[in-house]
Amino acid sequence: MAPIKYPHPNPSKSYWIEEGPNHLKKHRTTKELPTEVDLVIIGSGYSGTSVASHLLLSNKSEKGEPFNGSILMLESRDVCAGATGRNGGHIRGNYQSGQASFIENFGEKIAADMVIFEHNELHKVKKLVEDLKIDCNFNFRYSSQTFDDEKTYEAGLNDFYAYQNNKYIPQYLKDMIQIKFKDDNDPLLQHKVGPFSITAPTSSVWPYKLVTTLLAKCIEKGLNLQTYTTVLNIQRGDNDTWLVNTERGVVKCKKLVCATNAYTRTLLPEFKGKIIPVKGVVSHIKQISKEGEVNEDINRLHYNYYHTFPLEGDYVTTHSNNSIIAGGGGKTYLPYPNSIDMFNNMDDSYAPKETINYFKSYPNKFYPEFAKDTKFENDYTWTGCMAYSNDDVPYVGDLTNFGRKNVFILAGYTGHGMPRIWSCGEYIADLITGSKASDVPDCFKLTLERMYNHKHALFSDLAGYDINNRGKFKL
Repeated sequence: MAPIKYPHPNPSKSYWIEEGPNHLKKHRTTKELPTEVDLVIIGSGYSGTSVASHLLLSNKSEKGEPFNGSILMLESRDVCAGATGRNGGHIRGNYQSGQASFIENFGEKIAADMVIFEHNELHKVKKLVEDLKIDCNFNFRYSSQTFDDEKTYEAGLNDFYAYQNNKYIPQYLKDMIQIKFKDDNDPLLQHKVGPFSITAPTSSVWPYKLVTTLLAKCIEKGLNLQTYTTVLNIQRGDNDTWLVNTERGVVKCKKLVCATNAYTRTLLPEFKGKIIPVKGVVSHIKQISKEGEVNEDINRLHYNYYHTFPLEGDYVTTHSNNSIIAGGGGKTYLPYPNSIDMFNNMDDSYAPKETINYFKSYPNKFYPEFAKDTKFENDYTWTGCMAYSNDDVPYVGDLTNFGRKNVFILAGYTGHGMPRIWSCGEYIADLITGSKASDVPDCFKLTLERMYNHKHALFSDLAGYDINNRGKFKL
């Protein structure tokens, strides 16, 4: 199978998209594609939507006058059809998870900055949803990270104590993270855990509803959204402008935002080896009564979960209709030959059969008491393309110093976008307008060192790839 450069025209069906609102499906704000605009945003997922929202919906008293130029958003497929419409449906900060490696790679201060940033992000989105009355099934919860193999115990404890000992993390954030040993008999824990688990704040959310609601509000403020308009390439125009070549014609713009995540290197080849597509698999599991109807009376899982395995973890969220979203299944596709279907591959139309089968009867395997006397059905199992960066943090900023004046990027979230994207979009919006920029952790920003540092080589050809030293693969 030849590799693809652009989004597949017939992706696998995601529960979020198929069962979500249809008011923006196949949307084109204008019949014809404009030939010239002030700003083009490529990508209609959470990243592109965040940038547009901060330009068009921001509070005047906080950010000055709203952006008054013309904004065109281009999407290759239908609205929000990429990773945002295919993820695990939660906003889960790392908190202690990965803290030891973050300290090793970036130092204690920046590791703490990321913790504070992601914690604040959860509450920013909560406030956003409340202020704009967005119906997106947002539900503040707690997540339990379990350690399901003795190979993971030591790493889990190292992260916890590195977090608790980091002098730059405020005490109130340290107090939120609780380690629960098996002998504690946590009455809420429905999973058969190893010797301990760690709980932290999180939320469940319907990502497609969140994005499409925000986009509808942006359209009311002047955004021109054009779906089914693939960007083939971008070229430099005159006077620091850019020509965006699409299958429907050419658009000239003064400024350009690439919110293309897994597809970034197609348009910005300098990110080859720095951002690589990695596919993940997610399944929607609904509870069925004896009569074959959806059972909405049974209690939900008390926690969202992250189950830590030696190679890759599973993540589980519960939603208001008691359905379960489970993602991961790495042990079915990390080994060759299924790994070829998942790494360096942007085709989200299929997933390995072994991975699809892995999620069948998932609650019975992992939550036997919860699943007792209950029937489950996997009505949707799908795949989506994430974007892994070579240093495990996103690339956020402008490309002026790299020969692309007036081009901005926010991509490469390494399967961890939901607790970062809203504020990354705000940062880009402020760069575009020249406002006093909001901030993101220093390790997210584009620097000469990051762009020209080959210390962290990506596994673009799968050669020499050490799975034990990579991050956790999740949508």
